[in-house]
Amino acid sequence: MEKWQDPQVIAFWIAIIIVFIVTLLFFVVKILHAGYKRMTEANLRETQLLLDHQKKLLETNLYAQEKERMRVAGDLHDSLIGKLVVVKMKSQIGVTLTELDTMLEESITEARRISHDLTPPLLGYSRIDELIEDILAPWRDKFEMNYKKDVTNSQDLPSEAKIQVIRVVQELIVNINKHAQAKAVSVHLRYSDRYFTLAVKDNGKGFDTSLLKKGLGLSNMELRMQYLNASHKVKSVPGKGTTTIIATIINPPL
Repeated sequence: MEKWQDPQVIAFWIAIIIVFIVTLLFFVVKILHAGYKRMTEANLRETQLLLDHQKKLLETNLYAQEKERMRVAGDLHDSLIGKLVVVKMKSQIGVTLTELDTMLEESITEARRISHDLTPPLLGYSRIDELIEDILAPWRDKFEMNYKKDVTNSQDLPSEAKIQVIRVVQELIVNINKHAQAKAVSVHLRYSDRYFTLAVKDNGKGFDTSLLKKGLGLSNMELRMQYLNASHKVKSVPGKGTTTIIATIINPPL
């Protein structure tokens, strides 16, 4: 009988093969476990970063809401109530009805402005292009305003989305007024069955975008972009103005 046919030899080699296979399986399982562990840890880190980011945005949103309440309270106290106090004093010392009527009209106008800032009138009945035009109208005395709209979608945005877009436009125009030293502002709205894009451009002093910091305004913008499922980009060159572009795909619709 050949040596390799010896049952003890065969058993020995079978044992070696079994040990080899078991060892190989052990290392394969170890490698797969280590890879799974690394992937799980990476996913946990990513999830934690996302949660931290969402927490930061929530804190920013709450701070912005509180700041807005304080601004409205300040407007009511310093502007509207101040005008009404003057009306009361004037009526007590005796003035003409014409003068009182003028002061009351100013107070009514101020109350309307504050109410308009809180929630634009007829929000659910006006299309987004009309609301943007309404927001831009008071700034035409300050800037050379160019508003171009290309609306081919017969469906309007939901009211919740419209208020977010309006707040973005308001914030951009206010920032231009505060910081840009611009003379002209161009707003281009495109709303088709597939895309919603909004570009706001000024001819102000511009800035170096590499130095852009995520302050309250930018965090608010990012929060609104998340709500709209949109993206935004800020392009600026010192001395050549700033352009902010907002874009989203209308599928599913906003």
